[in-house]
Amino acid sequence: MKVFHALADALAAHGVDTVFGLMGNANLLYLPAFADAGGRFVAVAHEAGAVAMADGYARMSGGVGVASVTHGPAFTNTLTALVEGVRSRSRVLLITGDPPPVPTHFHQFDIAAVTTAAGAGYERVHGAASLVADLNRAVQRIVAEQRPVVLNIPIALMQAEAGEQAPVALPVAPGSLAAPGAEALDGALGLIGSAKRPLVLAGYGAAAGGARDALVELADRTGAALATTVLGKELFAGHPRDIGIFGSLAHSAAGTVIAEADCVVAFGASLNMWTALNGDLFRGKKVVHVDTDPARFGSYTPADAPVAGDARRTAEVMNTLLEQAGITAANSAWAQRVAGKLAGYAPEDDVDDRGGPDTVDIRTAMIRLDRVLPAERTVVSDIGRFDVGVWPYLRVADPLHFTVMGGFGSIGLGLAGAIGAAAAGAGRPVIAAVGDGGFMMHLSEFTTAVRQRLPLVVVVLNDGAYGAEHYKLHHHGYDPAYSAFDWPDLAGLATAMGARALTVRKAEELDVVGELLPTLDGPLLVDVRLDPDVNLVRY
Repeated sequence: MKVFHALADALAAHGVDTVFGLMGNANLLYLPAFADAGGRFVAVAHEAGAVAMADGYARMSGGVGVASVTHGPAFTNTLTALVEGVRSRSRVLLITGDPPPVPTHFHQFDIAAVTTAAGAGYERVHGAASLVADLNRAVQRIVAEQRPVVLNIPIALMQAEAGEQAPVALPVAPGSLAAPGAEALDGALGLIGSAKRPLVLAGYGAAAGGARDALVELADRTGAALATTVLGKELFAGHPRDIGIFGSLAHSAAGTVIAEADCVVAFGASLNMWTALNGDLFRGKKVVHVDTDPARFGSYTPADAPVAGDARRTAEVMNTLLEQAGITAANSAWAQRVAGKLAGYAPEDDVDDRGGPDTVDIRTAMIRLDRVLPAERTVVSDIGRFDVGVWPYLRVADPLHFTVMGGFGSIGLGLAGAIGAAAAGAGRPVIAAVGDGGFMMHLSEFTTAVRQRLPLVVVVLNDGAYGAEHYKLHHHGYDPAYSAFDWPDLAGLATAMGARALTVRKAEELDVVGELLPTLDGPLLVDVRLDPDVNLVRY
């Protein structure tokens, strides 16, 4: 058996059912072999798309997403998407390979050095006989280190005889941190016990760690309000004291509760600049910070009581210790005040609709879209000025059904990430929220969704400009027209590519999305027209 066949078999044995890639000399043989053996090869238009799709696939499947590219510029084309995966701690395997061992080959490039600079792990197949052992090590590192790994398989090895290989070894996930003991929690419980107006804040780590029930119990014992970061959104949906997103995107009722809280108990959240509003939201409050990664303590927000621990286990121990201390329903007046503040709140309360004759207010549009879509949905968002009108209003049934392709701050990866999420096939419709600039950056990947016949709804929030720059140019006294783009008709482009499409200039025109969704056999592009002069972001 040749190495390329052994690689295809080993990927399948690792449970890989989908590889996203762009074919070239370095992967020309194992990708067809993988597909011929029953795997799915999703051919992409650009190498960055392959990595972003693998990333989106990994986030929504819970497994390892695999991307494959050839050598030289194919690898360098992946770098922005690779760094996004690193910053988002995504489980991605990127397979590439050195070109032929000719010193003057124009694709010669130091893959290891650039991989290290990107923050990803690097592994190399050292010889034909070590292929499976080297692959095993790469996959184990992805799972253990929670970051992408680049696997370099030199092209010179591909047609060598594989010979006898080590058996495939499935990766072992790292165990949770042991639950902290009473002594380690003494300072944290002291702050919680003395708080008059506590608030429990959950981030993605709490959601992924299955901490919801333990955190709700902690909040009910202490009368705490409940809140989440953006990546934990909807974790506490339905609870009478759930204020929703904590931070720069908090709604008006939530803002009052946050201002009045005297102690924030955070679980699995980095407490970054957006959550903390550059520190403003934590001033005058005691902060208990629980996280599995002690390196996060103080990175953005100082903590009065840092606790290294798993969110669920730590909350469970806290509940046990509080019960032993006789605390079962504290701060009832605060709890009632929070519930009262939220009882009459509706998303429309904060919307002073700024739609025009031919444009919609993004908030009104998302509230409308939220109501016509099925509750069970996956939402993958790009980043841009539009986010403030999407994240608080377009909900999900589970925080793990929402992700943002924005860990590196690059626009344009959302579409590919959503394609990967749709390819994961979780049985939920996938909604991509992207800006017009980011969409046009990777327009070619829309054809991938068409070819794969993915029932993907791509909502383009289209203000005909790079929105943040439009606002900032105006603020600095320059003509904002420098940021404007006269795009072609997006619905026409999508139709020409073989997709369904509609243009929305009135919020009620979004109702048809709910009608079309059950019969989609490919992507639907929804071009939502916005006014570039309407700015909702505080810069």
